[in-house]
Amino acid sequence: MASPGEIAAGAAVELFLVIIAFAVLYRVWGWFFQVPKRQVVQAFQRGVVLRESKVEKVLGPGAYWITPKRRLVLCDVRPTPFQVSAQELLTADGMGVRISLAGDYRVVSPALFVSESSDAFATFYLELRQSLRVVAGEMTSHDFFTGQAQLTAPMKDLLLPRETQLGVEMTKLDVYEAVPIGWLREV
Repeated sequence: MASPGEIAAGAAVELFLVIIAFAVLYRVWGWFFQVPKRQVVQAFQRGVVLRESKVEKVLGPGAYWITPKRRLVLCDVRPTPFQVSAQELLTADGMGVRISLAGDYRVVSPALFVSESSDAFATFYLELRQSLRVVAGEMTSHDFFTGQAQLTAPMKDLLLPRETQLGVEMTKLDVYEAVPIGWLREV
């Protein structure tokens, strides 16, 4: 007759083998049938659950089981740096300038960031460059080089509606290079 310790050890081994068999069957079952997948949203991310390309909900940090009919898109909500380098523009009085900008943006509405554009940052970047052209074209060369804060403030105002639409916020925008390149001659 077996001792109680041997019986307990045998039961533990059998339980372990049953758990292994269940895990293997679950994996094999998943090859043929759709099963939920466990996905993790990190502390610096938000997860947007899409069902049939429509936003269902936004998830905070944690581990979630996502069914096959749903898709989890992760958005990093930390401030992200960007650079607009060497844009050659004309001021209102016809002077050519080369300007470079730097700044930070962050995602404030993950649902809008995922659903409003296939590449929300690229869309925002194009709007940023266009607002730079508009604002620089309205300034004289003297104003352009003496008050660069006068350049970034109107740009932020022009970008605000598009930022809201795309779910991003520009947290910082600075001019880090402004170089005159000459005057435009009229023929």
